[in-house]
Amino acid sequence: MEPTQVESFAERYLTAFDCRILERAPNRIQAELSVEADQDLVHRPFYWMYVEKMGLSPQTTTLTWVFDGADIPEGVRTELLSYGSPRFNQMLASAQKNGRFVRLYEETPRPVRSGIGSKPYDPWLGVNYHVSYICDMKKDEVLHLGVHLRTGEVAEDFYRRIQHRNWSPRLPAHRHILPPLLPAAEAVGELEYNLQGYIEHQDLSWAREAMERMEQELEQLHAYYPEEWRMSDSLHAEKKQRIRETVWQYHPRVEVEVINAGLFYLDSPPES
Repeated sequence: MEPTQVESFAERYLTAFDCRILERAPNRIQAELSVEADQDLVHRPFYWMYVEKMGLSPQTTTLTWVFDGADIPEGVRTELLSYGSPRFNQMLASAQKNGRFVRLYEETPRPVRSGIGSKPYDPWLGVNYHVSYICDMKKDEVLHLGVHLRTGEVAEDFYRRIQHRNWSPRLPAHRHILPPLLPAAEAVGELEYNLQGYIEHQDLSWAREAMERMEQELEQLHAYYPEEWRMSDSLHAEKKQRIRETVWQYHPRVEVEVINAGLFYLDSPPES
């Protein structure tokens, strides 16, 4: 990850967590952290316990980051923020913890006014799924699906189709939200039905081949041990354990995990 990418991520992190940027210069950002960011990035649990117990107004930390180690200004207390550094890892963990669900509004180049004074947004639910095809080998893929909360239309590759738009965490002026006609549970159901259909239409030869390898392993396992009536209790237990391990290792399965999700209010339909 290049320094410019780290710098871009840090700036987006500070904006998303409502931190106050005090100074912005080439290769340097100074910011006063919000309470949430301070608690995630600066390890001082006893201070926060004291503030909460005494009902005091918190004094958050001000940090100054530079992103290129070859260009650190003299006389200024700074911290090098780079990929893999402890602070950067804290930021990643904080973003992952707090960013599993977002609510974003598309920004337009100029203020929008319609004949009635306010233009509506179209509500979409977007979910990123991590799909794993597992046997004694493993294949992973990430699927980005979105569903229109008024029509039920499902859009595949949803993230790619909206990623280049500009977004705001706050509802812009002269805009309003159309109420969803699809309840959240039904919207998620539409996405899961689409996801299930996608998985079922994949090439399943890997699963059949894994089953064949599992049967071969189990045959060898049965051949290795003596007949049942000749085995001791401990040997019986050992064989059962090895059978369970073999089945767990080879039996094909598909696991699906939600990486993150969000409500996206679009000014226009997703790109094709």
